[in-house]
Amino acid sequence: MKDHATPVVPVRARGDYRQSALVLGTAQLGGAYGIANRTGMPDDDATVRMLTAARDLGVTHLDTARAYGDSEHRIGAALGDLGLAVITKVAPGGDVRASIAASRAALGVTGPLTILLHRAADADAGWADLRGCLVTGEADRVGVSVQSPDELRRVLTLPDLGYVQLPCNILDRRWLAGDLTDALAARPDLVVTVRSAYLQGLLAAGTGVRWPHLSDDRRDAVVATLDRLAAELGRADRADLCLAYLLSLPWVTSLVVGAETEEQLRRNAELIGREPLTVAERERTVAALPEMPVELLDPSRWPAR
Repeated sequence: MKDHATPVVPVRARGDYRQSALVLGTAQLGGAYGIANRTGMPDDDATVRMLTAARDLGVTHLDTARAYGDSEHRIGAALGDLGLAVITKVAPGGDVRASIAASRAALGVTGPLTILLHRAADADAGWADLRGCLVTGEADRVGVSVQSPDELRRVLTLPDLGYVQLPCNILDRRWLAGDLTDALAARPDLVVTVRSAYLQGLLAAGTGVRWPHLSDDRRDAVVATLDRLAAELGRADRADLCLAYLLSLPWVTSLVVGAETEEQLRRNAELIGREPLTVAERERTVAALPEMPVELLDPSRWPAR
């Protein structure tokens, strides 16, 4: 139980909501998720070990969704009395109340969940029902998973919005727009959790995989620049640089990072436990990296595998 006594993942507060800087993503529990996935889906025993290790490392929350295959069922079977809180997302285009009931049944959770709409497009029809979960005590926070900066701009006006999840990585400049940083700075109680920190594994895999919508020579140049910056800034490696960059953004609460193995989880926890980049280091990183096409930055535009 040594790890449980000395967690390495820090916890951040947004108002009365506390969440670890690492949120364990669980799309991998519902299928072989990620373009660079090499090991497939963890089995049931590996899932129990992974959730136990996450708790011991200081992780407070798991991130799942109705759309993640059997992920909720497998979490429910493994969760036990580990004390991990759950963030889940309503089935895209589905009935909010029915989706939440199905999630609670699969997870076996009787207390409040953090519940998000999986698509910003569902806010017009579903926000009132989701917001009602705060009144009934079924949710401790409600929010939206967005795909683009324009979607973020729209959902920031929703009443009682307490949580936003968005895709961002070290190559993505779209989220640094001045109006967005100002709007997020004005919402210190808002939890902003970043997914796709490794761009679904591309940034960690480097030159080992093809990058959609980018030539191999441009990919190689980007990877070489990231490796150079990591060395110059005293980071352990490219993965360390990628996570330290995101955690240095003042509006970021936590990073959702999945893992195929317990070893990957422990490595991510160790990296997220390190100091983020300084403002000067972050600015140096942004200046050194080229603009990337949105077709690369948005996995929804990648060719089907």
